[in-house]
Amino acid sequence: MEKEGPSKALVVFGSESGTAEKAIKELAAQWKAAGAWTVVDIIDGNAAAKQGLATLAANHDAIIVATSSFRQGDAPYNYDDFLGALYRATFKAESPFQGCQHAVLGFGDSHFDTYMNCPRLTDSLLEKCGSRRMVKRAEIDVREKERGDKDKATWAAAVDAALKNLPDPSSKPAAIWDENTSTYDKSLEYDDDDEEVAVESSGSSLYFYGSVVAAAAALYYFLFA
Repeated sequence: MEKEGPSKALVVFGSESGTAEKAIKELAAQWKAAGAWTVVDIIDGNAAAKQGLATLAANHDAIIVATSSFRQGDAPYNYDDFLGALYRATFKAESPFQGCQHAVLGFGDSHFDTYMNCPRLTDSLLEKCGSRRMVKRAEIDVREKERGDKDKATWAAAVDAALKNLPDPSSKPAAIWDENTSTYDKSLEYDDDDEEVAVESSGSSLYFYGSVVAAAAALYYFLFA
């Protein structure tokens, strides 16, 4: 059963240098101009997370995501809360995006092994949270501009076509995630709200407790030294 009436989509981005944000805003402007479906808003991942995943799903038929990765495959600074919310929902075996659909556009530099980690994790986690993949994920390598522009345009056209005639969210996904796609798990960074974990190239390090000790030492010096 196909959806009746114009579809409503939220555009969510994660961007460290501005590349992903600029690209998805340009595509959103094209979609808006065509007017076949509604782009409700364009916001970063942190702002989206503040609304709550279930609220996002209730207010939109689809979530369109464009994001890059940062450092060792981490989320960009303005997207970290959204990735964390997705992880925490899976920890609790929740499906906040049940009845919703999604499409992911990834950006990165293939010089780094982890360049598509955040987009791939996002695509996988959205599905685990109940969302239907309405378009196959596209991965844009900034080192291949001509190919990247072509792939981006193909993906944008597929998103447009899907939202013009959005299938029932319970129908078969438009594409599989691809289990052979490599990812670097980041779940440990989000498994405890009270603990801050930093993953660096040399391995995992915990800075929360070190910060507490340093702060206590500074206070002691201020009061008694």
